[in-house]
Amino acid sequence: MVDLSKFIDNSLKSEFEAKPYDVTKDRTKLVKRFESALNQFNQGQTKVPNRLWKVSNNVVEFKVPLGAGDLSISGSTVNYLPASQFPGFIAALIEATNSGDFDGAFKAIDVAPAAGGAPKATRNLSETSRLNIRVAAFRRGGKTEAEMRKLLSDEGVDKAAIDAALAYKAPKK
Repeated sequence: MVDLSKFIDNSLKSEFEAKPYDVTKDRTKLVKRFESALNQFNQGQTKVPNRLWKVSNNVVEFKVPLGAGDLSISGSTVNYLPASQFPGFIAALIEATNSGDFDGAFKAIDVAPAAGGAPKATRNLSETSRLNIRVAAFRRGGKTEAEMRKLLSDEGVDKAAIDAALAYKAPKK
């Protein structure tokens, strides 16, 4: 009898049901937010909802809420710059967005389709939690640690993340 289970990975159901991800939509939305921030700044509109910036003592504090967290720009989620440089900063952010510099942040929050796919409770999970869930599904499917390592590394998952996921709730030997 042929063992067909080595070909089957039923943990891929949510991936199968997911709608194709189009990063250009997220880029366009973020660019519009940056353009809006610049217009508000230029017009001195300090009392608008969802403003990305604050000014105090001619210094701008800039923070971009994105998904459940904030967008990291140059390694920080809150950035400060001289008010005189704000228009150039926004122009550079728009250029960076259009060239794909923030695509990783978009993909991190686009974890499940709006309808179907993962239940609402799992849509906002961290990448670590998602990886732990996938490893648990692989274990239930009978995959060996070596098979799991190969699958995940072929997908580009970081070796340290793979090690941590395999160690999480590992079966007792």
